Amino acid sequence: MFPIRGVIPLIQSTFHDDGSLDLESLAQQADWVLRSGVEILAYPGFVSEWWKLTPDEILASAEVIRRASAGRGKLVLNVTAQSTRPALEQARAFADLGADALMVLPPFTVATAASAILEHLRSILAAVPLPHVLQYSASLTGLKLSPDELRALHAEFPHFRSIKIDYIPPGPMVSALKAAMPDSFTFIIGYAGLQLDDALLRGAHGMMPGSSHVYEDLRAFRALEADPATGIAEFHRLLPLLNLEMQTIETSIALHKRLLFERGVISSPHVRPPGYVMDDVMAAQAMEHLKRLQ
Repeated sequence: MFPIRGVIPLIQSTFHDDGSLDLESLAQQADWVLRSGVEILAYPGFVSEWWKLTPDEILASAEVIRRASAGRGKLVLNVTAQSTRPALEQARAFADLGADALMVLPPFTVATAASAILEHLRSILAAVPLPHVLQYSASLTGLKLSPDELRALHAEFPHFRSIKIDYIPPGPMVSALKAAMPDSFTFIIGYAGLQLDDALLRGAHGMMPGSSHVYEDLRAFRALEADPATGIAEFHRLLPLLNLEMQTIETSIALHKRLLFERGVISSPHVRPPGYVMDDVMAAQAMEHLKRLQ
């Protein structure tokens, strides 16, 4: 089994100006990201607008990314369907596409008991024995699972091997889960890696950002890994861009798309409505931050 760690960018869903799916830009984006040197891609996440896509669009996009990454990098595909039956169909379809691992976003659209969420996760883990990442987006979804519950889930299904922590702040949760889970388990932080320095000091193993500044993310991550004391300066150079981006999920989506468009990676920065439309002032700020990093 491959190590689930390092910088694992989430690929943005791409659209033409009329809102139709742009699979050519998607393939170009995956190729551009892989040329940065990352070893693992992920799709779809919140930053990929998964809730604005049909199941067929998600599958078609996943197939394009799989083709682009074949022989070049591992692919983690995220089971986002919000009830167990379609989630099982999605998980099996991703496995058939050749996913190297699955990530699972537990249902959150209706308040559900933790016991029912755990049963949902068990169903998917039992059906597809690929390595699994739990997208633990407690700060986005309100879902709370205890370290004891997660440890028991890993004991039952050893291929449950990693947790993506979307928690504000992530550091204390990294510490709590690291104390509870075996040493082989890995912890990836989300939220654009805003607290990456603290999370790495506590034992996190990676980050899962959007794709548009992956080259800059890699540089900061490698600097912090090599020496937290000196790497912090490189990470602080990145923070103004991350702070601009992570005001909301919708500002993050719009910023990544605008930067990918300005960098010549995708053909349109279109965000499917309803969604945040970035104005020229914010776009100029984002580009200025990026130029400073380059």
